[in-house]
Amino acid sequence: MSDSAVAAPAVMVNVTTRLETVHLLWSILREEGFEPAVSRAAELAAAGVTPQLHADLHASAGNFELAYHSASQAQAGENGARHARVALFADALGRGEVARHHSEMAVAAQASAATLEWAAWLINDCGAHSAAAHMLRAYRHGEPKDAHGPWWLAISLGALSGPGVRDERRTALAQAYALDPAVDPALPLQLALALREARDWAALEHLSRDMLTRNPADAEMAWQLSHAQWQCNDAAAAEATMRAANAASPGNADVLAAIGFYLCEQARYEESEAMLHQALAANPHAVTPAVDLADLELRRGSWTSGWKRFETRLARDDREPNNIVSVMARLCPRRRGETLAGKTLVVHSELGNGDDIHMVRYVPQLAARVRAEGGRLVLCVRKSLQPLLGRFYEDCVSIEDGPLGAPDYSLPMMSLPLVLNLQPQQVRGDAYLRADPGMAALWRERLRAHAPQARLHVGLVWAGSPTHRRDDKRSIARAALEPLLSLANVAFYSLTPGRAADVAVMTAQGHRVFDMTADYQTGLDDVAAHLTALDALVTIDSAPLHLGGALGRPVLGMLDHVSHWAWGNEETQTWYDSLELFRQPQPGQWAPVVERVTARLQALMADDASNVVSGAVAHPVAND
Repeated sequence: MSDSAVAAPAVMVNVTTRLETVHLLWSILREEGFEPAVSRAAELAAAGVTPQLHADLHASAGNFELAYHSASQAQAGENGARHARVALFADALGRGEVARHHSEMAVAAQASAATLEWAAWLINDCGAHSAAAHMLRAYRHGEPKDAHGPWWLAISLGALSGPGVRDERRTALAQAYALDPAVDPALPLQLALALREARDWAALEHLSRDMLTRNPADAEMAWQLSHAQWQCNDAAAAEATMRAANAASPGNADVLAAIGFYLCEQARYEESEAMLHQALAANPHAVTPAVDLADLELRRGSWTSGWKRFETRLARDDREPNNIVSVMARLCPRRRGETLAGKTLVVHSELGNGDDIHMVRYVPQLAARVRAEGGRLVLCVRKSLQPLLGRFYEDCVSIEDGPLGAPDYSLPMMSLPLVLNLQPQQVRGDAYLRADPGMAALWRERLRAHAPQARLHVGLVWAGSPTHRRDDKRSIARAALEPLLSLANVAFYSLTPGRAADVAVMTAQGHRVFDMTADYQTGLDDVAAHLTALDALVTIDSAPLHLGGALGRPVLGMLDHVSHWAWGNEETQTWYDSLELFRQPQPGQWAPVVERVTARLQALMADDASNVVSGAVAHPVAND
């Protein structure tokens, strides 16, 4: 099932014109610059190749006298082809308006078939997607009823970036679909993925239903429809959609896995487990249902089987080459129980920062075993985590800076519980990380300067990484935070870089929300110092929640209805003593959560400054 954009198919048009020389000059122009390209064109002209290419290069740069001189020595050619070449060369020079103008001239001067052949060559053979986009925009205006224009334009735009490109591509895909849904088999899915990216769930549902009327057994479009339904907090409808897909074409492991996922999203955990087992029976090598099943086993406390099954995540084959798991796999083999006498084992980051903070507590325990065998354990984490975790475990290096040397074996961070045979009753919630004292003192001074009259200084995290599978479920819209932000005598501090626009809206509405993340110089170490200076943290389920808990700071965790397996099914947990949980009563219902968290902060203000969240360790407050 497709969750992200796939590679666009090649435009299937046979181009018989010999364009190797044009491609050569274009390549020189892009890689070496204008003068080397002109020199090579002159050499080619002297060798018998038409001087027209020399003229086209000069015309693209605005050197019209030189262009005219070279053109006068060339045989007459088709105006459309000349304009097309000038547009290509102008685009390579960054002269977008010139490229646009000559693209329009080319389209006006030649037959539609010639324009399409040129566009196909630009896309398939030349890789000149920006130039192709200029040409196809012009073609689309000239031939507004031909679906090839917007479809090929969407292909070109898929290789580009910049302001407005995604919106233009989505519009082109929608136009192509409206003109001819069958112009290319890849079009419907490409449009579906673009609508997902824009979070246009209504349009995605309409598209998916349209495609399913044409082919009820289309499991891919059923998945897209179910995703739109789930995003609208209707997991039951999403389940029904995938059950219909299974009825139309039984036995598809991906479809069964999707049904299992949506059952889980309804908190129907036993039914979900049964369905995921069916998915694995259909495809024993499927990774997603195995990981989802492991999550359910861990959720209900079956950790022996859960941790073992969770290893299936490492069988994923879609990681980028620079992913830490891929890097470590090239560096050394994964440890599978081998003796470590005289060997070096690297325990490394694997998933998110929150996962690292969550499980790093078990590194010293494994390190003691490794030392007992006569080996060495090195902790290797992201650079943003290294200063913080280096205080916790001294033999700690960063992934980016090393030095890693030549380790003998590696072990992903999330495999620690399996190696240690961790069981629920062994979990302890004591604080195990600490901020740099000097940095924490500096942050206290900063807080006093920002809001000297505030009775409480509270960290706030309302959105996580958009790449997280369930980020839309765990994140909270700004408007839903209104009761919390309206608390008098409370200053809130965003702990997530990149949210300045949200904070600006909040402050414009009169709320006391500060974004000081620009002062973060050492990654999570600054966040830890900032957290230590705060009275409390209000957060969704993201890395700052784990960080606050690991530091022993008072944390009020706002959970979506299902949430991560580590938080179980209720509002109790043993991972962090200083963490209180507040769970949605139903999917999408954040109002009751925000109301309870607001009341909790009000109770905090009513307490003596030395008494923080009940049941947690007392901590100095920022304004004492």
